Amino acid sequence: MRPIIAVLTILAVFLSGEARAKVYIDLSAPSVQKIPIAIQEFKDLESTMPAETVKSVREELMDTLKSDLAFSGFFKVVDKAAYIEPPTAGLAENETNFKDWRDSGADTLIKAGFTAGKDRLTVEARFFDCFKEKQIVGKKYIGNPDNPRRLMHYFADQLYEELTGRKGVFTSRILFVSARSGNKEVYLSDYDGKNTVRITRNGSINLSPQWSPDGRKILYISYKKGSPALYMLDLKTGEDRAVSNKPGINIAGRFSPDGNRIALTLSGSKSPELHIIDLRTGEDRQMTDNFGIDVSPAWSPDGKSIAYVSDTSGNPHIFMIDLATAKGKRLTYDGKYNSSPAWSPDGKLIAFSRSDSGKFNIWVMRPDGGGATQLTFSGNNRSPSWSPDGRHIIFSSSSGGSSSLYIMNSDGTGARKVTTGAGNETSPSWSPYLQ
Repeated sequence: MRPIIAVLTILAVFLSGEARAKVYIDLSAPSVQKIPIAIQEFKDLESTMPAETVKSVREELMDTLKSDLAFSGFFKVVDKAAYIEPPTAGLAENETNFKDWRDSGADTLIKAGFTAGKDRLTVEARFFDCFKEKQIVGKKYIGNPDNPRRLMHYFADQLYEELTGRKGVFTSRILFVSARSGNKEVYLSDYDGKNTVRITRNGSINLSPQWSPDGRKILYISYKKGSPALYMLDLKTGEDRAVSNKPGINIAGRFSPDGNRIALTLSGSKSPELHIIDLRTGEDRQMTDNFGIDVSPAWSPDGKSIAYVSDTSGNPHIFMIDLATAKGKRLTYDGKYNSSPAWSPDGKLIAFSRSDSGKFNIWVMRPDGGGATQLTFSGNNRSPSWSPDGRHIIFSSSSGGSSSLYIMNSDGTGARKVTTGAGNETSPSWSPYLQ
């Protein structure tokens, strides 16, 4: 079977002159002063494509890099009108007039060159410290000319890691649902909403896509055989199989952190209950037994607990169950409707949606239920999902009528719309770090 998503081969090599730098940016600091950075116009080295294509590749490479740097929140791009060094200057450290760049107001500098061919795009990118007059990062990337953005995302990831000591999220991706085709189908995009592709095409209702821990597979609910069943799709091979299609409902599947088990909701003799299915043995373990509706399981990062939504107390609230003892406890008491729990990657917070007056907002709380803090205050906001580094949350919002995706910082600041081109997007799920 053909792959649903083509595998992009990226070759990254170190360029001469690279020096290991100290960590420039302290992520634990309460605030970070933005670093002035200059980005020299990317050079066409030996491209064999038509001039218009070369121009388009250059623009896409540079736009992607500037967007990634802006998203990081750490950089302020110096206006190119202030640049002194001529654009004809070379890329190497010994070809760079650092005084000119300092006089331009830049503390740091990126230079890059590219070669665009029919079947191959090569990008050479270098990051310099203008005061130390040293190259800090230098990489060469070889990839598909049909996706220049991917190469720049890789460079942004490696630059981010060099400066902070932590992995970047620029090569991560987003799953979501859109009814653009006339039916609810699952789509996939880059973290910034670009390179959107549709990955289900069954003409039915498809809901709640979720990533496997290694980012190679997804779970989703589909009505393509009539009743709601849980399916697992391999993004590389295209294999699509039912994981659970028992009589009644099979919904809200979530992979365990080790990828070996799935938590989901199945119809029960009393009401829908939480179950765990072992993918290796097929063993089915029922976790709840009550007259309430138990849905939306979310594994803790250590795999020891599951947060979920239940209406056993009347209105929907968030509960926690300890998997070793099967003992549960209630976490939320406020709000008329609490839903969609999602653990932060470090396990310190749970994001969720809460409604008091018919409209939902995004909140966070500690795993013991304490410290509940509201992050959004307008619109109708649902389905929070954390970035793999825990610095951002993506969610859907229907404040403008139809639903759209938004990303905000984990403290609720800096919300911005994610434009995928699909429209009416819901149920976002942010990928883990991808290989």
